[in-house]
Amino acid sequence: MSPKTLRIGVLLELVQLSDIMGIDLFGNLSASYLNQVLPLDPKFGAFTPHAMNIEFFYIASSLEPATTTPPNASLPNSIGGFRFLPNVTYDDCPRDLDIILIGGPLPTHRPEAADRFMKEAWGKTRVWMTTCIGSLWLASTGLLEGKKVTTNKEFLPVARAGFPGTEWVYQRWVVDEKPYEGGDGKGELWTAGGAGAGIDMIARYCLDNFDKEFVNIMALEGLEFNPGGQAGQFYPVKEGERRVIV
Repeated sequence: MSPKTLRIGVLLELVQLSDIMGIDLFGNLSASYLNQVLPLDPKFGAFTPHAMNIEFFYIASSLEPATTTPPNASLPNSIGGFRFLPNVTYDDCPRDLDIILIGGPLPTHRPEAADRFMKEAWGKTRVWMTTCIGSLWLASTGLLEGKKVTTNKEFLPVARAGFPGTEWVYQRWVVDEKPYEGGDGKGELWTAGGAGAGIDMIARYCLDNFDKEFVNIMALEGLEFNPGGQAGQFYPVKEGERRVIV
């Protein structure tokens, strides 16, 4: 059964917007979104029992407009263009959320408050997800020692060299266990490669945890995120090989 309320934290300072695009899958499963589409077609009313109240925490260093990528070429030495308005800081964000998603922050951007937040929320939030090099950010805390994870496949050699105590796997996404202080003590760690793999990973999570028809119609079909099916966990080529699309 779907939880009544789902609280999702999103770390997106200096990340590519595509890295966190998967939150739209969750958003389309919310009661607020369902209420907006019901006047268009009453058939969606069948999903009312499955819709959730969802609260998003957009986390950054301050509440000032924060930068994401791509860079603004018109500004000298610019490292970001599009700006979003955070609604909570690392220091003030609750630690006991339901899900935390980390996009791929540039490794050169490493606020102490972000490091502290990840360490303090690690055991209190049951499900953690990373996309692209967001797993490198999480690995830098030491929390991924002994874990089986992945990252953007182009950065696997960097990850293996920098964090040899972590098992870096050549897969589109990987699921492992993590400590959790609540419930049955079983937490989940979902890590994905590049942005497209992250979307498929979140789709898989939603299909595994919520009503499948609800997810397919309201999210996957509605957003055209590979409707009718999913790309799987594994790359179509071996590590080191290239797939050329023409």
